[in-house]
Amino acid sequence: MEVSTPIAISLQDCHGIDPALKHRAEARFAREIGKFFPDEQDMLEALSAYTDAAEGGEISAQQEVLARAWLKAFDKARQAGFQGIGVEEAYFDVRLG
Repeated sequence: MEVSTPIAISLQDCHGIDPALKHRAEARFAREIGKFFPDEQDMLEALSAYTDAAEGGEISAQQEVLARAWLKAFDKARQAGFQGIGVEEAYFDVRLG
């Protein structure tokens, strides 16, 4: 089952991992992040607010709430994505799709 999101998710630095396992990890990540942001526009706004904050930009109080929501969602999605796989240096790269 493909999970459609407005973002591109890629598991990085997972050398030697079975491609099917990598794909399932990325799908779990996408499903979990989608639970936090069922509306695509909300997801994009939260990612944008987080990116602005992470790059040291000035953000409003409302954007700070969105950035914190993204951080919480990302952490839960990361945990779900890594379930059942043992890769120490791997990380999920998330970009606008």
